[in-house]
This record gives sequence, C-alpha cells and structure tokens, in this order.
Amino acid sequence: MTGGEMFAVGKAAEAVGKAALAEDGQTKDVLLRIAEGTPEMTAAARSMAARAAVRERVKLKLYQPFARMLGVSMAYFEDTFPHEMGAKIADIPDENLITPPASLAVPALQGLSYTFEEPDLKELYLNLLATASDSRQARLAHPAFADIVKQLSPAEAKVLPFVLVVPTSVVRVVGELDTSGISHVLISHLFGRHDLMATGKLEEDQQEPMWVDNWRRLGLVSVRWGELQKGDLTYRYDWVQTHPEYVRLASLPSFTKVYFDKGQMESTEFGYVFSRAVISR
Repeated sequence: MTGGEMFAVGKAAEAVGKAALAEDGQTKDVLLRIAEGTPEMTAAARSMAARAAVRERVKLKLYQPFARMLGVSMAYFEDTFPHEMGAKIADIPDENLITPPASLAVPALQGLSYTFEEPDLKELYLNLLATASDSRQARLAHPAFADIVKQLSPAEAKVLPFVLVVPTSVVRVVGELDTSGISHVLISHLFGRHDLMATGKLEEDQQEPMWVDNWRRLGLVSVRWGELQKGDLTYRYDWVQTHPEYVRLASLPSFTKVYFDKGQMESTEFGYVFSRAVISR
C-alpha cells in the first residue's frame, strides 16, 4: 500500500468513527459509502454499522416507547443502555425482536435507573428485558420478576444463580437451655457456600439466613426438613460444625447442647422460570 493509499484509509477510518457517533437512521449507508474500495474498511464499516443498527433498535423498541413513563434521569438510557442492551439482543433475529409489555418494561427500566452502578443487579434487569424482547422466550418473562430483582441485594444476586440451579444443604441450628431443657431455634436457615474458584474455603455472610427467608417470601425457593439424614448424603453437611456462626453459637455458655436439623433448599417452579428468564440467559 502506498503512502497516499495509507493516508486515504486513515481519513476513511476517521470519517467512519465520526459517522458512527452520529447514530442517525442513515448511519449504515454512510459507513458503507465511506468504505467503498477498501475491503478492510468495508468489513469494519459493516461491523460498526451493524452495532449502530442494534443500538438504534434498542432505543426504538425498548427505550423510546417508555421514556415518558419513567420519570428518572435519562443519561444512562441515552448513552450506556443502548450499548449494553444491544449486546443482549444482538443474537435475536429481526423477526423475533418485539417491544416488551409496559407492565414488565417500565418497572425493569425504573429498576435499572437506580441500580446501573450495581453490576450484578443490572445484569438481571438487562437479562429480563432481553427475554421479554424475544418472541421465542417472552412467555418466560413474568411481570413480577422485575419487582423480585428490586427486592434483592447485590450480594444475593451473586449467590442466587447457584441456589436456583443446584439443591443446597441447609440447617436449622437449635440450642437447649442449661436447666430447663427447653430448646430454641437459634438460626432458621444456615447454608454453606464454598468459593471453589478461588480459595476453596467456606464463605460466610451473616445475612445468609435472612436471604433464605427473603427467597422463600418471594416464592423462589422452598426448604424441606429431615429428608436427607440417611445414606451417603450426610457428607453434604460436613461444613456445618466448622461454619463460624455455628462455632460461635455452640460456644455460648447459656446452652448445654447445640445441634442442627438437616434440610434441603431447592428452587420452586416459579424460581426455576425466574432463573431461565433472568439469570441463565
């Protein structure tokens, strides 16, 4: 390639970048005209034009129909949302891309406006909107799901994907008083998590029992007691006596005995569909 040709390609690339930033309805045609005669630039322009087209689809299908209903700052939706949502819907064929119902889209977009700085929660909202925007999967996107995400903490959002896929061992910690023999439930739902991807050590969050109560309240999980105490499934409870919270309770002098009941936490049907629509996409 001669110096003149290199200069021409450089100017073309600069023009392509400026055209991409414009993102008006004729972006694709402008990009393709600029790139004529240079195969490399043609490929780059086509790719950039496709991305711009996807971002425009996001604005037209997901944002503009509901913009007046949101009543929140629009900076995120004008700048960042089209890119992030564009990546989520890029694989949806044009014929399957639909505008989600307002009963789902409005609360999901409102939730995004308050959580876009929380990546784990933001991901759930974006997944829900993508599911609702695909006619092949839209039936999975229940309007209640947006409100459920709203009632999750970022820490819960990290753990819940595993809980809704694999049954989880859970225990109820009970303590007996020193004189009367009366027993008290000290913790209703304690479960063990292992950071297998990093240290392999038992992870702990003091809010875990509350998380389980919250997930049960939201209808995502159910807990069964006393059904897994036989056979080789008992190994699933080896973590209990080394769990920091159990160790702390077992050392309290006011109890002569501390023990635990074995149970299993698993996804409900509602939680399973939530996982498919909001997490597993």
